Amino acid sequence: TAIPPAEDPVTGVGTVIEKPDSPPELCLGPVRESWPVQCEGIALSGWDWTANPPDAQTDAGSPLTRWGVYAVDGTFDGATLTVTGAVSLALYDTMAQPSPTPVPPPDLSDAQWDVVESALRATPGLLTSGRSDDRGPVLVSVVHDDGSIQAWADASFGPGAVVVTSALR
Repeated sequence: TAIPPAEDPVTGVGTVIEKPDSPPELCLGPVRESWPVQCEGIALSGWDWTANPPDAQTDAGSPLTRWGVYAVDGTFDGATLTVTGAVSLALYDTMAQPSPTPVPPPDLSDAQWDVVESALRATPGLLTSGRSDDRGPVLVSVVHDDGSIQAWADASFGPGAVVVTSALR
C-alpha cells in the first residue's frame, strides 16, 4: 500500500519543479506542457537552486515558479528523495540498464486483461500503465520498486502478465 523505500542510493531523471508555497518536487512521470509546466512528483529534501540553476522560471500572474530537467541522486525513504547530487539532464550520460529476460505473457481473455489493468491502478507510486498490443503484458512504470511490486504482480496475475519498471534506479 506504500511505495517501497530504496535500500541503496538511487537516481531519478525528470523535471524538478518548485511551485509557489511548495517545496521542490521531482516529477518522474508526465509533465503538462503549459506555462509554467505542471506536474506532480515526489518531495525533494536538500534541493539547491543555486547549485542547480533552473532551466526556466516565471512569476507571471503569481509568485515564482521555477523548474528544470535533471538527473537527481539521493536516498529514498518511500516518500522523499534526499538529494546527494544532481546534474542537468543535458550533461547527464546514462548508463545502459540491464534488460530483464522476457517472460511470455499468459494467454488471458480480454476480460481477464481488463481485470489485470484495473487492479494495477492501485499500484503504489503508479506513474503510467498500459499495453502496447492485444497480446503483450501490461507495462507499468512506478516511482520505485524494490522487487516487491513485480513479485506481487507475478503472484497475482501470473509471470509475464505485468512488467514493472522503476523510475528511481
